[in-house]
Amino acid sequence: MGKKIAILVGVSKYNSQSDLPPCESDLELMTDIIKGSEKFDDFIVLGNSPTSVEAKDKISGFIRQYQNIKIDEVFVYYTGHGARHGDDFIYLFSDFDISKVEQTSLRNSEFDAMLKSLTPALTIKVVDACQAGTEYIKSKNDLEVIFKKSSSESFNKTYFLFSSSSSQSSMALEGDYSVFTKSFAKSLISFEGQDIRYRDVMAYISDDVSVQKHQTPLFIQQADNTEVFCSASQDLISAIKAKVDGKPNLISHSGIPQKDKEEQPELSGEDKLIDAIRNKSKVYCSEEEAQKSLSGLIDSITDFTWPSLLLSLYQIEAESIQYTHQLRQIHPLQSIAKWINDSEESYFAKVTYKDEEYESKEKVVYEENHLGVLSSIYGKQKRIEYQPVTKYRKVVDSFEFTAPSPSQAMIFNFIPKEEVLPWFKVLLTYVFSKDALILFYKYELEKEVSWNNRIMGNESQWQISRCELKNLSSINEAINKSLQDISRSLKEEINGCIV
Repeated sequence: MGKKIAILVGVSKYNSQSDLPPCESDLELMTDIIKGSEKFDDFIVLGNSPTSVEAKDKISGFIRQYQNIKIDEVFVYYTGHGARHGDDFIYLFSDFDISKVEQTSLRNSEFDAMLKSLTPALTIKVVDACQAGTEYIKSKNDLEVIFKKSSSESFNKTYFLFSSSSSQSSMALEGDYSVFTKSFAKSLISFEGQDIRYRDVMAYISDDVSVQKHQTPLFIQQADNTEVFCSASQDLISAIKAKVDGKPNLISHSGIPQKDKEEQPELSGEDKLIDAIRNKSKVYCSEEEAQKSLSGLIDSITDFTWPSLLLSLYQIEAESIQYTHQLRQIHPLQSIAKWINDSEESYFAKVTYKDEEYESKEKVVYEENHLGVLSSIYGKQKRIEYQPVTKYRKVVDSFEFTAPSPSQAMIFNFIPKEEVLPWFKVLLTYVFSKDALILFYKYELEKEVSWNNRIMGNESQWQISRCELKNLSSINEAINKSLQDISRSLKEEINGCIV
């Protein structure tokens, strides 16, 4: 008989991300469930918002203990910020720093490799993650693709339960729990005295109206639907009921109050549909509201206060760009255009293309006449050659807005006050839809080829911040966070050129 082990992680406080107070309660609730199930032989709980070094050290240490022991089941629970990074998903710890992504987060693929070393018969991941809103431009895979790949390539049998799909944020209950984790806990109540399968938990969460209103959970399984999560004893159910009976107001993980309608009487199927449509429509903008939000975006960018160190060392000039084709003349936008083209969401933007020249080889057949006996016997001889040919193909080049906006990009020119300092440009642009605003931002070092001539590099990746177009405070927060990230990176560049 093999061992059953669990790893529980909760991060509620962050140095550079918005805090997530409900995650403390989430972790406590899930810990009580794991303890009360009396199923697991051992488990580790990482609370108190661990740093990346602490979390990765304790997780890897716990896993090492069981690498030479038969493992029947490993259960992983995470609550906190998460983000897509390239073609991977990352778990963010309290000291997360966007300039040190690999050091201050844990890749899902890295976590998989650690878990895979246990060769578990069954692997379960329950991830209640509020997406941090930051990803790198090269990311084109959505969460389903990432976790399906994780499931099929790394494990034997799996159940992956993810709180929200695509770019949605998890919802939280003010002073209580995240909606997803609370629904997970409540799924056990109707199974008192019985075994509850992982499939039963997934079915309950899928049908939970309080979950449906605000997010679309993602479930991926590679198992038989017979695997049991636990036996729902009377003591366990009593403990869960004592914790989840409250029905406080809903807030998002970003701290935005929303009304909880759990206390309303049960609605008919049509009324539920109408209610869901009206509720979802609340985050959509009219054209007038969109223009107000976009003007607020530009104001937030221009009003940003740069750190005193940068203000002391640089003259910082802001430049508004009215059209993306003007920005493209300064810096290529191909990677953003590819991101838009690959996105499953629709934005008020269209991708533009250019003709790209490339070399190909084409087969040319020559017929050769041979005189004499050989020609009479074998006829004409053929000779084949492959000749180079120049061809053209359409490739993604840039993008254009298809809806009006007060401005389409901003550039900050960092002009050094001392000759020893490097020149920088900070670039920001965006795309939007009726409900979403996607901000693209980066900085680039300008290489000096003479005192009055510089060439801007293309070394940094575009970073992305997502927010609701209708939410002005969310937009302002996204701008401040993005430019603070840039500021930290510029300080590191300055330190690097002096040391």
